[in-house]
Amino acid sequence: MSSDNGRLALQEVVEQGWKQLQGGFLEQLKKTIEGLLAAERDQRVARYRERGEKIYRWGYTVRKCWQTMWGALEQVRVPRLRGREEIGLLEKYQRHGLEEVLFALAVGGLSQRKVVSWVRRFLGGHLSPASIGAVLRAAQEQIQGRREQKLRTGSYRALAVDGIYLRYRRTAESPARKGVLLIAVGVREGGGFEVLEWMAATGETSQAYEELFTRLWRRGLEQVELVISDGAEGAASGAAVVYPGAAHQLCLAHWFRNLEGLTPRLQWWQRRKFRREFWWIFEAEQESQLRKWAASFARRWRFWAPEMVQKFQQELPRVLAYLRFPRHWRHRLRTTNLAEGFFRHLRRYLGRFPGCLDAAHSEQVLGCYLLAAERMHA
Repeated sequence: MSSDNGRLALQEVVEQGWKQLQGGFLEQLKKTIEGLLAAERDQRVARYRERGEKIYRWGYTVRKCWQTMWGALEQVRVPRLRGREEIGLLEKYQRHGLEEVLFALAVGGLSQRKVVSWVRRFLGGHLSPASIGAVLRAAQEQIQGRREQKLRTGSYRALAVDGIYLRYRRTAESPARKGVLLIAVGVREGGGFEVLEWMAATGETSQAYEELFTRLWRRGLEQVELVISDGAEGAASGAAVVYPGAAHQLCLAHWFRNLEGLTPRLQWWQRRKFRREFWWIFEAEQESQLRKWAASFARRWRFWAPEMVQKFQQELPRVLAYLRFPRHWRHRLRTTNLAEGFFRHLRRYLGRFPGCLDAAHSEQVLGCYLLAAERMHA
């Protein structure tokens, strides 16, 4: 810790002192919060019983991790009350500190002074512009480190890829314009998954997807067995260049929507019957059984929707690659829902903010979102 002249670095001394104090402070804060919640529970029980209502204590629920302005509180016990139904003491879902600050910085494109005002208004905390700058620099370093982290060949058996379309904000120098964020989700043995790489592009082109796959290859993921996409030709052709030995799985959900669009106008009960019969095909455990059920499906619908049946029979081989994998987790490989689920939450959260400035900004936004989500679920 000491420098060449024997003097101590002030920053390191402060950091060590803070680490020693923080643990005890957070533990005391946790006990104080749990005490306040228990007192609130007892007061409510007394008030309800004075009114003649039946209510009783109903144990505790444990909040895994709460982010505060001072650090993370883990395993906080929140009392529960029960009457005719559960009576909650706290909001069921709240986001705290780190996520809000990172997104105010990254998504809003705000100045540090505006972020200070934003934090004071919405979080009730007080941060200096220098502190906000430190948070942003630390976040950028973590994002960059994540995107450079080495991957071991064979650690991910499949990749699900998709894109989210964005509209970049208008500036004095340029009008509003469109872009797309490409994302690659790695699927491990057993069905576990993780966002591995993302990249801003002008469109879902072969060149863009080839660059996305190349980044993964350079990080060490030199081989995967399966690539799942929504039918965009750019994804399939880009994967064929970087991972020529990988099979391609057309997303069943996208394929179904395209087929359904080719059916004539049906009554609601016919539409429901069509959907049930289609998805029942893919409950088959073996390819021979699936093909048999698919043939029966085609015979039943060929007079009602001949165009749909023709496309169904032509493209059926493109949706069977997932059957090569173990039955208990192959459902992870039938669709791009892993990527789309991630995008769905991201779009909902982006709705709170003005939007992205440009391609580089959109990549930073997604990285900050990942960091915040991981901290919230750590």
